[in-house]
This record gives sequence, structure tokens and C-alpha cells, in this order.
Amino acid sequence: MADLYASYTDLAAREVEGVDYLRRRVPVTGSAWASIAIHGGGIEPGSGEVARAVGAGLMTHYEFTAIRSTGNSDLHVTSTNFDEPVCQGVIASSLGCLSFHGFTGTTGVPETALGGLDTATADRVRTALRQAGFHVTDAARKINGSSPANIANRTTIGAGVQLELSTSLRASFFPDGDLTRAMRDTGRRTATFDRYVAAVRSVFEDRALVSQDSPGSRGLPASISSATL
Repeated sequence: MADLYASYTDLAAREVEGVDYLRRRVPVTGSAWASIAIHGGGIEPGSGEVARAVGAGLMTHYEFTAIRSTGNSDLHVTSTNFDEPVCQGVIASSLGCLSFHGFTGTTGVPETALGGLDTATADRVRTALRQAGFHVTDAARKINGSSPANIANRTTIGAGVQLELSTSLRASFFPDGDLTRAMRDTGRRTATFDRYVAAVRSVFEDRALVSQDSPGSRGLPASISSATL
């Protein structure tokens, strides 16, 4: 189904920040990488929580979060058209990017479908996840993040990694498989969530942080919203 909005610019002209959606940026001084979720909240539930945990203290985090009680899918803007300016600034100032998404997948199959133009890093992520016991596949063409216009690939090296997490995988991250906002906002996570996040972070713990003069620390605003998720 086609997006209701052709871009964030289009969306922002008709939706109300703080009512329909939130934007979240958490900078990490000296970070060379970004961990983002542009379909957080009720769009692709669980993707924002994973991106946030992977990035914590290690990578600059950005999240676009839909917070309506219903109809959050209307706020989906595809990755190649995502022009939210703060996110664009984060990515343009980062050497690399991990972009977390959710896809339906096969019922009952918890899996990660990897894509993006940074195939070397994707291979390292694949290895780490498999060693931690997770099922990883190559993303289908429709969701493989291969376009240079994809937000994940607009980094200083022109490449990033896109991780598509199946519904079953995301459900396994929360008690009772509950992906509702009420559950996600409690902060409760499963051991599976912790194991997944640790596996991804293990790839970057010796390479995500560089000097304070790194591309990831320049020219970004300190705050974009007083609202909390």
C-alpha cells in the first residue's frame, strides 16, 4: 500500500508533533555511527526500542515515533523519501548507520532480514547474531535498502546497514509477546531482547566511538523535542 505522505515535509505540514508523532535524538560525543528507527512507535512497534538500546552510549540515536491511539501506519514515510532534517543531519555527519525496521515475515518465524549498501558491516552483524542464536537472512529486494537514496545510505561513506525485524522477532522482545505501546512504555524487556542488543553492539564496541572531532559529533542541535517517548 502506498504511503499517505510522500515525505516528512508533507507529513509535518498536516500532522501535529507531540500529538501524532515525536522526534528523538540522543547524541553521543565522539560517535562515528548512528542507530536509527524512522518507523518507531506504532508504525513498526519494537524497532525504536531496539535502535535506542543498541545506540545507548555507543552511537547517536535518532527515532521518529508515531504516538496516535490508532492509524499510526498513516505516518509511514519510506526510507528513500525520509527527509526529516534532524535525521538527515545525524546521518550526513556519521561514518555509518544501523537503520532498524519491522516487517511482517512468516508467522511464528523470528528473523532478521539484512540489507543496505554497507555489506561488510552487515556480514559482521549477521555473524554476531547467528552466533547468539538468531535466524538471519538476506532481505528481499523490496526491503533490502539498496538505494543510495535510502536514509541509511546517506552517510559519509555512502553506505549503511538496514535491519528488518520480523513481527515474531519483535514480539519476542517483550513479555507475553505484547507489542502494544502500554507494554513497550513500561520498559520491560525479555532476555531475548537483551541478547539481541548485546549481539549487535558487540560488532561496534571497539569501532563506533572515535575522537570528539569525529564526523558524528559535528554540527548537530542539542535537542529537538521536550516530549518524551
